[in-house]
Amino acid sequence: MSNDQEQPRAPDGIGEEHIRPVAGWRRHASPLALIVFGVVMLLGLTGLLGREADWRAESNGARLEVHTSEILRNGEFFEMRIDVEADEPITELVIGVDSALWEDMTVNTMIPAASDESSEDGEFLFTFAELEAGTRFLMKIDLRVNPDIVAGNEGAVTLYDGEEPLAATDVTIAVLP
Repeated sequence: MSNDQEQPRAPDGIGEEHIRPVAGWRRHASPLALIVFGVVMLLGLTGLLGREADWRAESNGARLEVHTSEILRNGEFFEMRIDVEADEPITELVIGVDSALWEDMTVNTMIPAASDESSEDGEFLFTFAELEAGTRFLMKIDLRVNPDIVAGNEGAVTLYDGEEPLAATDVTIAVLP
């Protein structure tokens, strides 16, 4: 290429200030972004943006434990585990969940699947087979918080032997915007 040829022109709107290397603070990310990131990390480490809790009940020789997130955000996916153990056999294991606890939530999966599912008196009922004495039963539910929840939900989780209540615990889930 000879010196007689012209240098190519930059497109309209692109000036020398756009081509020149950036120096100083402008060349790095904003310190404000780093501060906001640090604050979010601290809130997460302290548990203020979400934490898990256990709710327990024991009566009639049966133990019921519900493990789930205590604080959630709208649109978040989360897991609820219901753990049951009994000193005596349970002839027909039934787990009852107040409909208010799962109001405006979507149940994605439930393991194991119940042999019968019903809704009665504002409670979802999930029926399983017999539970032998000293045997542990674990039910895992994956849920999603729908965007229209404000403040949170609360309701009871109840363990039944057929229609007879054995143990119950109240669960509260706070939902942040």
